[in-house]
Amino acid sequence: MRLPKALPDESLYSRICRSYIMSGLSKGQYFQVVFDNHRASVHPYLIARLGLLSKVFDESAENMWLHQTLAPLFAHFLPNHAPKIRDLDIRPSQLTRACQVVTFREKEHLNIKYCSRCAEHEIHKYGVSYWHCAHQVSGVEACSVHGVWLNHIALQNRNHLTMSLLPKADEESSSCPDVAASFADFCCTYLHNIRIGDLSPPARDRNFKLKANGSVTQCGRIRRKRICKELHELATQILPNNHYLLPSSTEDFSYWSAVLSGSDNQHPFKQLILDFYLRRPIEGHRIKPSLKADFKGRSAELEVSCCDFLNQGLSMAEVSRRLGKSRCYVKGIALRNNIPVNLKPRVITDGLKRDVISMARKGFHRQAITRKHQVSEGSIELIISTTEGLVEWRKLCKRQSMSRRYKAQITRYLLSNPRAKIKNVKSKCEAAYFWLYNHENDWLKDHLPAPQEFQYVNSVDWVQRDNELSKQVAKILSKSTRKLSRTKLDCALGGHGWLTSKLEKMPKTKELLKKNNLLSSNA
Repeated sequence: MRLPKALPDESLYSRICRSYIMSGLSKGQYFQVVFDNHRASVHPYLIARLGLLSKVFDESAENMWLHQTLAPLFAHFLPNHAPKIRDLDIRPSQLTRACQVVTFREKEHLNIKYCSRCAEHEIHKYGVSYWHCAHQVSGVEACSVHGVWLNHIALQNRNHLTMSLLPKADEESSSCPDVAASFADFCCTYLHNIRIGDLSPPARDRNFKLKANGSVTQCGRIRRKRICKELHELATQILPNNHYLLPSSTEDFSYWSAVLSGSDNQHPFKQLILDFYLRRPIEGHRIKPSLKADFKGRSAELEVSCCDFLNQGLSMAEVSRRLGKSRCYVKGIALRNNIPVNLKPRVITDGLKRDVISMARKGFHRQAITRKHQVSEGSIELIISTTEGLVEWRKLCKRQSMSRRYKAQITRYLLSNPRAKIKNVKSKCEAAYFWLYNHENDWLKDHLPAPQEFQYVNSVDWVQRDNELSKQVAKILSKSTRKLSRTKLDCALGGHGWLTSKLEKMPKTKELLKKNNLLSSNA
C-alpha cells in the first residue's frame, strides 16, 4: 500500500485521510492493514509508530517525522523530552505525554484547523483539499496567505478519521488583524527553520534579545510588569476572543514567568509569541541600550553632589531643586554623612538624635520614642535607619527577647501542668511553640515532654463474647431439627464471621463445635 503524493505543507494525517478515502476499505479494515490494530487512533499532528508506517507505505520514517508532523516543533521547545519525541517507534499515548499536550491549558476537545480559501485554491490546482501542518501549530489561528481566521472541526471520535474529513471550500471565513496573519507567517517560517536545522537553542537567543531591547535591568531582573502587559495585548490580537490559550489578565505573571526566566520546557505557543514579540519593532517606551545610565554610578554622583551643595551652606530646598530630588532624599543624605542642615523649625537637634539613638539601642519601641520627643514616627525611623548598625542591633535584640519570652512561657506551662502532652503545649502555647520550632528547634526538643508510646486497647472483650456465644450456639443446636454447617450456624448468629475468622479467639465455642462434629478435632 502506498500513500498519495505529499502536497506542499501537507501533514501525514492528511495523506492518511486521502489514502483511507481512496482505499474503499472500512475504517476497521484500513486500521488493521496499516496499524495492525482495528482500534488504532490517528492524531492530527503527532503521528506515532512511524517505524511501522514506513514499512507499510514504503517511505522514510525520518522524512515523514520531520516534514509531515509537528513533532520537530515540540522536540525543539521541549529539549528534556526530545529523545522520546524523536523515537520513531513510540506509542501514541507516550508521544502525547512526552509532548506535554495535556498540561498546557488544553481545555478544549482536540480539533483540526483549516482555511476555506486555501481549500478552494487547492481544489482548483490539485483537485483535492488537504490539511496543512502550519495551520495545526498551537496558537496559530489565522491563515498567513489570505489573512482570515481559521475554521475548526472538532474530532469527537477516538480514531479521528471519517470518510468526509477533508477541508471544506464552502465555509465562510472572516478577516483577522494583520498581527494575527504576521504571527502565523512567523510560525510557518520558524517551523521551516527548525526542519532545516537553522535555529539555536531558544533560551540563549531569547536572553540576548531581552537584554538588547532594554527588558532587563542592570541588576539582571526582567521588567515583568511591562512585558506581561504588552504580551497580553499582543495575545488578544493574535487569538480570537475567549480562546483557551489567552492569559487571564495583564497581570497574569504566572502565565509568563517560567518562559521569561529562561525555562526551555514550556508550551510552544508561549515561546513562539515571546520570540515574535522580541522581533517586532515596538517603539516609544523601550529603553534604548545606548541611553542606559549606570544606576550605581549615577546614585554615587548624586550623593557626592548633594554633600557638596550642603557643605556650601545651601538650603535643603535649593539642593532639592538643583538635584531634582525630594527634600526627604536630601535630608537622608545629610543625616547619613553627619552634615548639619538648617531646618525651620529646628526640632531634630544633635542632642535629640543622640537621645533617640540611645533609646533605640536600648530596645525602646518607635512609638515610645515618639511620645517622649513629640516628633513624627517617620523622623524617628529615619534617624534609626541612617545610623550604621543600629537596625541590625535592634533585630538581634528583638529575636533574643522573643526567644526568652517564649521559652519562659512554655517552661511556666510545663511546670504548672506536669502531665501535659506535646499536643497540649502546641494548642495552649501555639505562638511560642511554632516560633521556637522554627528558630530554636533543639531547645524545644530538649524541653518538651517525652512522646508517649502507643497503647493498644482491645475494643472487644473476647472472653465475655466467648461465654455469650457458646450459650447461643448450644441453644440453636438443641432446637435445630437438621444438621447445620458451621457457615449456616454463623449466618444464624448474624453473619459476623465469629465461627470462621474469629474462632481462634473463642476457645469455649470452638470446643462446643468439636463436640457437635462441626469442627475437626485437629483444628
